[in-house]
Amino acid sequence: MLIEPVALSDFFLSFFSAALIILLATVYASLYAWAKISGRRALSIGAWLTYAALLICVGVFSYVNHFNDYWLVLSLLMALGYGWMPRLIWKLCAATHDEDTHNNHQSGGHHD
Repeated sequence: MLIEPVALSDFFLSFFSAALIILLATVYASLYAWAKISGRRALSIGAWLTYAALLICVGVFSYVNHFNDYWLVLSLLMALGYGWMPRLIWKLCAATHDEDTHNNHQSGGHHD
């Protein structure tokens, strides 16, 4: 199944929305982590607003590039992945840097 090519007049919009997807995903992940570290609600709201802008850019990118069927599903999965990966990475980092794990693995101890 071939995708209809992007019209030359829409090329800039396609390129700009793709670049914004990458930029907004980076800003979202950074704001999310900063909000978790500092505990500031304003950063958390900023992260959600950035994610909303990212979803709009994914929608524009999918529309301009005439995505349908599995390409549209792939775009949706990409947007969901951008939303959930910072959360999962945060949980992984918090679990691996937990104070209890550092106390259990001190150097110089006896191994069972």
